[in-house]
Amino acid sequence: MLARMRSRSPFVLVLLALAPAARAEQPVFRVELAAAARATSASGRLVVFLVREGSKVAADDEPVDGPFWDDPQPLFGIDATLAPGAVVVLDERADAFPVKPSALAPGSYRAQARFDLAQANSSWRREPGNLWSDVVRFELGAAAGEKRVELTLTHAVAPEAVSSSEGVEWFEMRSELLSKFRGQEVTLHAGVVLPQDYERKQRYPAIYEVPGFGGDHHGAARRRGNAEAGAAGELGRACFRIVLDPEGPNGHTLFADSDNNGPCGAALVRELIPMLERLYPLIASPSARLLRGHSSGGWSTLWLALTYPDVFGATWSSAPDPVDFRRFQKVDVYDQPNFYLDAAGHDLPSLRSGGSVTMTIRQESRGEDVLGADNTSAQQWDSWFAVFGPRNERGHPVALFDPESGAIDKKVAESYRKYDLGELVRKDPARYLPLFRERVRLIVGTEDSFYLNEAVDLLNQELAKHERAPTDAGYVKLVPGDHGSVFGSEAMRAIPDEMLAHLRKAGHVAAAAGN
Repeated sequence: MLARMRSRSPFVLVLLALAPAARAEQPVFRVELAAAARATSASGRLVVFLVREGSKVAADDEPVDGPFWDDPQPLFGIDATLAPGAVVVLDERADAFPVKPSALAPGSYRAQARFDLAQANSSWRREPGNLWSDVVRFELGAAAGEKRVELTLTHAVAPEAVSSSEGVEWFEMRSELLSKFRGQEVTLHAGVVLPQDYERKQRYPAIYEVPGFGGDHHGAARRRGNAEAGAAGELGRACFRIVLDPEGPNGHTLFADSDNNGPCGAALVRELIPMLERLYPLIASPSARLLRGHSSGGWSTLWLALTYPDVFGATWSSAPDPVDFRRFQKVDVYDQPNFYLDAAGHDLPSLRSGGSVTMTIRQESRGEDVLGADNTSAQQWDSWFAVFGPRNERGHPVALFDPESGAIDKKVAESYRKYDLGELVRKDPARYLPLFRERVRLIVGTEDSFYLNEAVDLLNQELAKHERAPTDAGYVKLVPGDHGSVFGSEAMRAIPDEMLAHLRKAGHVAAAAGN
């Protein structure tokens, strides 16, 4: 999670008063592919986004950049094939959230269409060739009837330009492992932040950073930190910082080998890291390879540290995606019957802010269904289905729960156990307990916005059943804060000092004068 905050491209799709008191005009959306935008036919996911005038969405925000956090707006989607000059209609038969077109309230709206052709990334704006329309304003009256809304796909996403950033180099290489698994060419990426005052003849440790949901290796451009003082500045002089790209066709891969995404962890440790260590003067030792990640990056770095202890020496992970699936946010996937409802039949929350629930699991999940059918939205829930669950006969992730009723598929839930970090400790403490005690530094806010603290608390209880040694450097800390404000905590601010201490103990960084 994170980027939109979780980094996950959010769906704060709370049901507001979108249903009309009286029947309004029924909109029919006619979407045309402009020949000037694309000369050949294309297939993909076509989505129409609306923003109602008077909503909390800013007037200069394009509807196509929804869904929006603070004020959910309608969206409608279909799988379509479009030829240049041809028109596709979205009406009552389209997938819809939160209501069908006929249930929209009278009023003024802004509409915009997007056509996702690639479905290779969690962000459609990072996929060259994807198409979108200009904004069209329309009015729905209170009288019954049909309202045609004409939208034309005139804009195409251009290939992303490589930005120039002082002290940052952009690395890419073909992945043999992932190309073979996916049946198409797959490229691995990394943003390599050079140490300040870089000396080619000197050898350096590396901090491997995994972005949260929605982030990628381009975040390296923000990691240079020339003006940083104290331990952070010293790390900037003493280490490479390598920002990884966790993106795939199903969103964030978590760098776990999986049935849907393929050998993502193996590609990292067997292909990308060895190549980086051939090209740059990096110390090829586990103690010189550190991990850092928040949210989905936090889970990724935990998984990598526990799965590849012969590659990575330590991790500093914060606010990770669920680490114990007895609290997958608010749900026990093994013992609860329904993912949407609690025992009293109330909708379970997915997001909170300031003590108030702002989004339910049902709302978030149903919004994803509009963006991508058959669990292909590449957004948060569908990305988790892709990492933790099996693959269906159509080559798509199998859902953990029924999209309409929320009923949990117990067979699918059982398949999640191999990725449940709490379960791994319970089943094999001899292997995993020493890694947690010696190598894992884990921090989460006690009021995490996505309730991720509840899973960390369960994991911490499991670890507490076993004694610590006085020399153990690892820890689990639940501190005041939510998913974002936890960055201001004393525990988080101490991370650079702890990284330096680790590297000094291993002999990779000399102690500063006066220490």
